[in-house]
Amino acid sequence: MVVQDIFLSRTAEFADVVLPACPSVEKEGTFVNTERRIQRFYEVMPPLGNSRPDWRILTDLAARMGHDWGYTHPSQIMQECASISPMFAGVSYERLEGWKSLSWPVNADGVDSPLLYTDGFPTANGKANLFPLKWQEPAEATDAEYDLSLDNGRLLEQFQGANQTGRSQGIWDQAPHGFVEVSHELAAERGIEEGTWVRITSRRDSIEFPVVITDRVAGKTLFLPIHFGKPGVNALTGEHNDPDVQTPAYKETAVKLEVLDKRTEPPLPSTNFRFGQRTPNQGVAVEVKWMQDDYRLPPAQQHKPRKT
Repeated sequence: MVVQDIFLSRTAEFADVVLPACPSVEKEGTFVNTERRIQRFYEVMPPLGNSRPDWRILTDLAARMGHDWGYTHPSQIMQECASISPMFAGVSYERLEGWKSLSWPVNADGVDSPLLYTDGFPTANGKANLFPLKWQEPAEATDAEYDLSLDNGRLLEQFQGANQTGRSQGIWDQAPHGFVEVSHELAAERGIEEGTWVRITSRRDSIEFPVVITDRVAGKTLFLPIHFGKPGVNALTGEHNDPDVQTPAYKETAVKLEVLDKRTEPPLPSTNFRFGQRTPNQGVAVEVKWMQDDYRLPPAQQHKPRKT
């Protein structure tokens, strides 16, 4: 098992070989986001220790295995991609210089496609293929014993498994411990108070967490964040999945709740953002970006006056 990561994550602890990668600020390359926008990024500081950029790791590994790809810069890899894939034909590091970006497909002359489909779809008749689906009963539903539905997902404070965000003490100070969110209605019905510990049991396993009472969930639905390691929500979810797209049905988990004779301080400290007075935000302050000395308007906008 080989793991390539910027930290010795929990997954990397099980690896036979760990390849030390770099975060984006320690390498050059490009990102392609879900908008199809290709953006270039730059090395701000040299890689720490013996870590290396992803492209360098794979190039060196290929050379060790007898295949010398000869890359000395990621721009050469992008050039090769452009020569092979028509959708990247006009992409180059020169055209991505500075603030510039391109949305694939990009013609060989550098003209990109902010709108993907304007004259039809790539089908025989030019029309989109739609696949109507019929609603189906959840693969796992509540019953008399497992009478609650368990939802799960992310918190604003952390990201995914907290491999990166979990290394900031300031973030942990916002939400230092795992918890389960319970509605006001269910808390009143079961005699649950803030900080009360409960045992949540699915048809597979049980876990124990303190309670946060909130209006973010309603009725007999619980919410469990995914960021607090093992044992966590993975102990409760099953093998069932969506029959049409085959994604795991992690949201379809029936559980029961047992109130334990244990109570601690509220899981969320008083300094958590939920208890603050938010300042309304009217949107992204693009004017701040426009005022930077090295910002240049895109060609199509250069004739328009800049807002100040």
